[in-house]
Amino acid sequence: MQRSSLIMSVIVGLLVLGGLGLVLTQAPQGAAQTPAPLVTYPDFPPTPTVGPNPTAPAGLASNNLLFQSDFADASALAAWQFVDQTYVLPDLAAAWEVNNGRLVQVGSGAARNPSSNEAAALVGDAAWQDYTIRTSFYDEYNGVVGLIARYQGTEPTQSSYYRVRLYSTEHQVSPKVVLEKVVDGVATTMAESKTTSFSPRAWHTLALSVQGANVQVQLDDQMLVTAQDTNPLPNGRAGLFTYAIGGIFFDDVRVTAP
Repeated sequence: MQRSSLIMSVIVGLLVLGGLGLVLTQAPQGAAQTPAPLVTYPDFPPTPTVGPNPTAPAGLASNNLLFQSDFADASALAAWQFVDQTYVLPDLAAAWEVNNGRLVQVGSGAARNPSSNEAAALVGDAAWQDYTIRTSFYDEYNGVVGLIARYQGTEPTQSSYYRVRLYSTEHQVSPKVVLEKVVDGVATTMAESKTTSFSPRAWHTLALSVQGANVQVQLDDQMLVTAQDTNPLPNGRAGLFTYAIGGIFFDDVRVTAP
């Protein structure tokens, strides 16, 4: 009987030692075991960043320069008047800021919510007559960019000016380019293009020229549309245009006389 008890004790001891050895080989003493993940996510590429913008052509730095801004810091905002071209409540006005040396449209209101309201940034002298406004721009997700020339008026919904609007290749709208004359807030199309557009998430240059009755638009130094106005607007300020959606950057704004 004592011999049987001894044999059982030896067997139990061997089983305990075996189990302890198995535990020690699976997890080192003092190390916590990490459970296998329930879901494995794929590796995503890094979020794209806004690269360097194109260098302004040397020809723009001339004695005929009426205005320029590189948006080096927030003090550059003092030269601009920001207006909504459609009526909005004051607390829902389009918001603009300078970020990393660029003028950025950042949505509307204090909450920076995206809005389909038309937004403009005006600059210059109401006496300007013949000139070209040129800017570099980078569309992250907005989809709409434009320029303004010969802007006259103090009430945005009743003002007069020339404006070009471009829609990106990802924007589901046609035509892609619209050059229009706005008189007392009412727009009339002067020229359009249904095929030419710009690709988002890349830097481009856009220029709007007014000389006498002639109005021209260039994208990346290539002519887009031209028009001749039989009753041209005589003079006015220049400006940038977009929607208050956010996600669009402007830089290297130049206004030059011919």
